Amino acid sequence: MLPQLLSEGDIAPDLVLPDSQGKEISLRHDSIAGHPIVLAFCPRASEASKDLLTCLSQQGAALSGYGARLFVVTMEKKETAALAPSPDVPVLVDRREQVFASFGAPRDRASTVVLRRNNHVAGILKGEPRAQVAKALSLLQEMNWERDTVAMNVHPPVLLIPKVFSRDDCAKLIDIFETKGQTFVEGSSAFDVMNGSDYKMRIPDHMRVDRIDHFFFEKPTVAFLASRLNRVLPEIAKAFQYRITKYETLRVARYEGQRGGLSYGHRDNIPPWTYRRFAMSINLNTEDFEGGELQFLEFGDQRYRPESGAAIVFSSSLLHEAMHVTAGRRYVFLAFLFGEQ
Repeated sequence: MLPQLLSEGDIAPDLVLPDSQGKEISLRHDSIAGHPIVLAFCPRASEASKDLLTCLSQQGAALSGYGARLFVVTMEKKETAALAPSPDVPVLVDRREQVFASFGAPRDRASTVVLRRNNHVAGILKGEPRAQVAKALSLLQEMNWERDTVAMNVHPPVLLIPKVFSRDDCAKLIDIFETKGQTFVEGSSAFDVMNGSDYKMRIPDHMRVDRIDHFFFEKPTVAFLASRLNRVLPEIAKAFQYRITKYETLRVARYEGQRGGLSYGHRDNIPPWTYRRFAMSINLNTEDFEGGELQFLEFGDQRYRPESGAAIVFSSSLLHEAMHVTAGRRYVFLAFLFGEQ
């Protein structure tokens, strides 16, 4: 069995394959984009493959109800007729087995991959066929709120990306904050300790006293965070037509206790010559604190409080304010992103 190459939150690789009639189908096509996708990987017309497709066919109405599009991926063109659960479900042929490899799909048994409407992986399912289908439906139900029709009023130009960090990722970063990098530095003295070790710094924006930042320098953590940024940077390029190639030292901020200082917003591109183009924040423990919302004052009084692990990305030129935490501790991953211009 191939090692699992993808995990929940990753952006799925491109899939462009011919169907049984030789017509190429791309999951990125505009006619498919915006729908959750269920991929049934069936290497051969085995009993396990037939069981998986029978279960999926029995749940056809539920899949349609969630707006999902179902595709079967197989290795052998001669088996497409046997694997078609219904005439309206495309069977895609991966003769070179490249798509199986890129998705980490086993070549010896049936598996299922569920994609969010933005092509991020929601689940990789490799158990018993009926259990795969039950879990796929559970994931689709969990994501179904994204299909709610909402009449929007004024809305700041922000990008929300769910599941960039898993719950385990969030817990890992909080643990690093609390157990490592206990050296505190002030201002320019940070350059004296940038020797591969994490450190902390108090951040007195507008003279507030409730924020401490932990800066990451240890190589394993930096490599892990860079891998997670791969779930974000392509979305920034798509949403804002800007290619991120660089970023400041990555950090986690902890907000706790009385805010102090002056209570109004700030911009992250001050002074005007700064290289910052976008800012990103990811709450690590939304369920454990009160207050702490993000507000964009020029667009109204909407308050943003993404769930743990979800990213909110916005231009550094937007006036914004991290509201006072009224109970508990808020841990939030922060990144300042830029490119060549």
